[in-house]
Amino acid sequence: MSQVAPAMESSDISQRLRSAAVIDPGRLPRLVQMGESWAELVTGRLARLAADRPVVTFAVVELDTAPEAPGDGSGGDLIAMLSSPRFQGSGFAVVARSTIEALISTFFAAEPSPDKVLTREPTELDRGIVMLALDALVASAGEAFLPVAALELARGELVDQSALADRLGDGPGRFVQFRFEIAVRGLTAPLVVGFPEEFFVPHRRFLAEAPDAAPVDRDEAWSQAIKVSFAQSDLRLQALLAKKKVPLSTIAAFRVGATIPLDVDIASLIAVECEDRQLFRATVGRSRDSFVISVEERVDPAQEFIDDILSD
Repeated sequence: MSQVAPAMESSDISQRLRSAAVIDPGRLPRLVQMGESWAELVTGRLARLAADRPVVTFAVVELDTAPEAPGDGSGGDLIAMLSSPRFQGSGFAVVARSTIEALISTFFAAEPSPDKVLTREPTELDRGIVMLALDALVASAGEAFLPVAALELARGELVDQSALADRLGDGPGRFVQFRFEIAVRGLTAPLVVGFPEEFFVPHRRFLAEAPDAAPVDRDEAWSQAIKVSFAQSDLRLQALLAKKKVPLSTIAAFRVGATIPLDVDIASLIAVECEDRQLFRATVGRSRDSFVISVEERVDPAQEFIDDILSD
């Protein structure tokens, strides 16, 4: 019994360690944000390089194995090997035949072929266009992933999909794969980039945090227009000579021509209200044919509240 228990405990510890090394990319908000930021950066770089302006959008990030060799014996998609000092093994970028067609359309501002996919074997020119696009992808990665590490991502040579397994060798079996879509002239094509899972494991706690909200850009012209609009708004200003409680029987006896006494005199301070909120106290005077008020003190809302309670 004493020998079995330590063995079971060791097995349990090993299982926990393996579980701790597994990540779920879809539940890491900062990782999703990095994918979105990466897509925006790539869109900007491609727009500066190409004759047309494609739109690169982030679709999803997930944990998956590397693409398998095509079953029909063809070369399949084009694969670019990716390396970084932060990787224990290699990463990769998968460029599908439809993506090659989209990149050709992007760089030459040409309509895609009717099949929406490259049906022939890629030429050296096709490969050169793919490498230009991938260089834009690689150059943008440094800024996108800077919150976790200085990635220093580098692109290797292009290989056929059938050769990917040999290039990866005995490296990591699973990859965090960022799936993008490139849209141009009615054609939408996939682009997949895979990084070794181990690269993200040490940063899992940081990646699980909710990203900070992006600051809202202030439109100064709009703000100024709102200020001017408010400044020109008409507000209701009231100068209340007096308020008093009167029995209903007294009010019922009011008649035209009657005199109603008020609990104020000529030196009393009256309330000045704006939109039913007291602002000041003032004295009343006359200027030729009109009454005027002279502001004597500002009303303290907190003190007014206390006075109302005490008076009740």
